[in-house]
Order: sequence, then structure tokens, then C-alpha cells
Amino acid sequence: MGITRTDWSEHYTQGQGFRRLGDEEKGLLVEHAPVPKGGRALDVGCGTGEVSVCLASLGYTVDGADFAEGALEQARTDHPDAEVRWLCLDIERDDPAPLGNDLYDLVVFRLSVAFLHDRTRVLHTLGRRLREGGTMLVITPLAASTSAEKRHIALDEDEISALTCGWTSVHRIAVGDSAALVLRGPCAETVAMERSVPATGYAVAGPLAVVTDEHGRVLLGWSKCGMWEIPGGKIEGAEPLDGAGVRELAEETGLHATGAIVVTILTDAAQGVPRLTAVIRIAGFTGTLTTAEPHKFTRWEWHDLHTLGCLGPMFTPSAQALDAVWPGVIPGLPPVNVYPTATELTPVPGEPAEAVRLRHRMADAVIAGGWTSSAVVQEALRTVPRHRFAPETDLKIVCDDDLAVVTRRDEHGRATSSVSAAWLQADMAEQLQLTPGGGRA
Repeated sequence: MGITRTDWSEHYTQGQGFRRLGDEEKGLLVEHAPVPKGGRALDVGCGTGEVSVCLASLGYTVDGADFAEGALEQARTDHPDAEVRWLCLDIERDDPAPLGNDLYDLVVFRLSVAFLHDRTRVLHTLGRRLREGGTMLVITPLAASTSAEKRHIALDEDEISALTCGWTSVHRIAVGDSAALVLRGPCAETVAMERSVPATGYAVAGPLAVVTDEHGRVLLGWSKCGMWEIPGGKIEGAEPLDGAGVRELAEETGLHATGAIVVTILTDAAQGVPRLTAVIRIAGFTGTLTTAEPHKFTRWEWHDLHTLGCLGPMFTPSAQALDAVWPGVIPGLPPVNVYPTATELTPVPGEPAEAVRLRHRMADAVIAGGWTSSAVVQEALRTVPRHRFAPETDLKIVCDDDLAVVTRRDEHGRATSSVSAAWLQADMAEQLQLTPGGGRA
């Protein structure tokens, strides 16, 4: 949509807003999110604060978050006595540090989720901030009941399927011309799936393009087959594998690769037909992300690597391609033959601001604990993207100074491989006293 914080602030300061909170919606909050003892709630896209104030009146301790300061100014004016902590926060792009570390019992999106681009990532990220048994409540207009000029404020059925994918419990309730989605249990296991249409011919060969954004997040599309897929398709004629991947990326997403390399060849079979998949790593891109082939895909979104194992259904070759680039991100995949072709993989560029903050906090704790005194080790703690060495693990766990990060377990759940705790790595690096060129001081 390209709507900025300034646009939204002006929207509210000009006296505009959204429809008032109705009794039916208030009843939903009471029925499906009863207040537990010490209950905490987050109202995302709180606007002028009606939902936040309602939740506070029910007994919740409430954070009301909106990225438009104009909305929060109006909320403070309209509800001067409300016991709500108003936060100016872009929940999709900003570092979530202002939310703190306490978990929530309820997270509400009322009339706001359609404005998010990476809806799945945002909901799963906030879902990990829910206490066990906590609830995500999404209230959204439906495209079928919305005029064409207001289509951008509503979701259609395919978009709702993508939004709710990966939750263990989804309960849908009609609220007038809108839908209320009661979601519980985020991080349902990713399941590799094949398309229902059988493969044809004697063999199938095609490229899949693995592309990441400036924050190191990987691109996935929700397909009309009802599963997540990465850009790709079939090879046309005698075109090279990397060229085919670049072409498919442009045709499906509107992004134009500035570099591409074949990193792996995968072979297996689908419905008894041999299948060859070339995994193409895209080094960079230009252009604007669009749903260029809406007959194939509902939408494209960027996903954090550590969430790839809990997204619900995913096209089998896509899951295998992602696991070939980042081993371990999607456990339990069907067998596939892997033939690496690149001697060196392009590092994942970029990282979110949260990763930088958590890594500096980790470094501060390790240094304060006396585990490192040299400037070179301290600098390494602050700059090396530790989370890239355990892409399947949440940032907070990877950047905990005192935790070893388990990366492999056997069939009985016992840890067989891990990344050592940061304090131990720092201590070992200090003891080694390495110098440039590989020698010891």
C-alpha cells in the first residue's frame, strides 16, 4: 500500500478513524479470552484505543501499540484515565524491545491485519509471546463484503488460509460482515506436501530460487494449492539452470536477480515420476515484490529462518531446497538425493535490529562475567551473526549468554550436536590466543 506513519497520523488528526467497537465484538473478548489472574493483553494497531480501554476494563494489563503517533495522541485525549501503556511501534518493522520480556495472554488485531505485508511472520512472532494457552484474536473485514475501492482493508478466503496456517487451533466466528479468527498454539509443524495434480511425462526438472531480503528473511508464497512454496517452475527448452531460476523469480514475484548460482541438485520422485530440482541461490535483487501471477499465488511474504519449521503445509521440493541451504531448519522431511554443486555459499545478508540488540546484550553479559578481556574476542562477540550458525533457533535462545544451542537430536530426543554457550566460546577463544594467519600469540 505504501502508506506511511505520517499518512496514518494525518488520518487520525483529521478526525478519521475506523468503525466503533460493537457489543458483538466486546462479547467475543469476554467469551473467548476470559481474563486469567494477572492477565496481560496486547492490542496491535490500537488506533484511538477503544479495544485497549475495553480490555483494561475487563481486568487485563494492556499495551496498546500503533505506528501512528496521531492515533496515540487521540487515544490519550479520548481516554485520559485509561490504565493502558500506549506504545508508538511499527509491529512489522521495528525492534520489539518496547514490548518488554513479559508474555501475553491475549493479542488482538482488530481491523489492522490486512495492512500488514508479512502477516504470517508477524502473527507467529507475536504468537511466541503468548503464554501457554494464550489467544490470538484477529477481527477482519471480508473481501466478499467489501467494495472494490476498499479491498485493501479486507481479506479473502485464500488470504485467511495463509494467515491461519501453522496454528494448531483455528476457530472462525462470523461478526456481521467480518470474521473473527481465534488462534491458539502457534508453531504447528511444517509438513512436506505434494500437489494434488499428478506429474506428467517421463521426468520433471525445474529450478527453485532461494532469495533473502535485507533482514536475512527468506521469500515464500502461499500458492493456490494451499501450501507455502518458494519461487520456481519448469525449465524451458535448453535454458541454463540459473537462468531458469532468475526467470521464474521475475515472472512470479516481479523481482529481478542481480546474481544467481546453482548450489545443489536434488533428485527424488513425485507420483512415480523422477524429479530433478536445481536449488538456485539468488545473491541480490532489484524491483518491488508483487503477486505477478495471481492465478498461481495468493501472496508473497518474507519469513524468519527459525520459523520455517512451523508453517504448516509446504511444497516438498521447496522444503527440501530450504533445508539444503540451511540444514536443520525443517525437520522430518522425506528422503532426497543431494548433489552439491557450489563450493562456497553466499552468506545470508542483513539482520533485524532485534538480532543486533540481543547480540550486544549477550556480549555485555559475557564480558561482565569475566570470560573475555581481549578487544578482538569482545569485538567478535558483538559482530559475528551467531544466529546464522543456528538458523532453526529463535533469536532469544541463540543470543542467550548462558545457553548451549541444540542443533541435532537423535530419535529419542537426546542432543547429539550443539553450539556451545557464548561464555564458553569466549573463554576458549581467549585460551587459544589466535592471531591473523592461524597461529597462536
